[in-house]
Amino acid sequence: MTDAAFWDKAAPKYATDPISDMDGYTETLDRMKAILQPHHRVLEMGCGTGSTALELAPGVDRYIGTDVSAMMVEIAQAKQSDDTPAQLRFAVHAADDIPAAPHDVIIALNLLHLVENLEVTLDRVYEALPSGGLFIAKTGLLRDGNFLLPLIIPVMRAFGKAPFVRSMKGPELTRLLEDAGFEITEQLTQSGIAPRMFTVARKP
Repeated sequence: MTDAAFWDKAAPKYATDPISDMDGYTETLDRMKAILQPHHRVLEMGCGTGSTALELAPGVDRYIGTDVSAMMVEIAQAKQSDDTPAQLRFAVHAADDIPAAPHDVIIALNLLHLVENLEVTLDRVYEALPSGGLFIAKTGLLRDGNFLLPLIIPVMRAFGKAPFVRSMKGPELTRLLEDAGFEITEQLTQSGIAPRMFTVARKP
C-alpha cells in the first residue's frame, strides 16, 4: 500500500479523532503564531485535514496547505466557508513535491518521520526558501521513546496498519537539518510514548 493510499483510507477517522496531546499542540501553535508575520507566504507540508492551516492562515499574507492524500485535502477543503481567509488554499502534493510559488516559511508538523526520502525532501525545502527563510517542523522521535515502537511499526506496516515511519533520535534530526544547510534557532521536545521535537530552522 502506498503512503497516499494509507492516508486516504485513514482520513475519515483521522478527521474525527481528538488531538492526543492538546497541551503540546497548543504550545507549538501559539509559538508559530508568534513567529509568523503578516507579510509571510507560508507553505504547510503534510497539512492533513487542515485544522492548523485554518488557525494560522488569518495571520499571514498567503497560506498553502499540501498533503499527499487527496482525501485529506478534500476534507480540508470542505472545512472552508465564507469566513475562511481568502489567502488559504489546499492542494495535493507529496512532501518532496514543493509548489513553485515563493515561500518565506515552510511548515512540516508531525511529518518528517513519515518521509522515506527525507534527505532529498530537506534539500528541496532548503532550495525553496530564500535567504532568511524559516523551516518549522514538529517531528516524532521514535528512538527516544518506547523501545518497542521501532520493532512494532514495521510489522504493522507489513499488514497495512501503519505507514512508513523513520526511527530517529533528536540529534539525528538536528544533524539532517544542519547537513541540508539550515541553522537551528529554536528547539523544544515534548514528552510522550514517542517524544516530539519542535524545531525552528533558518536558511542563512
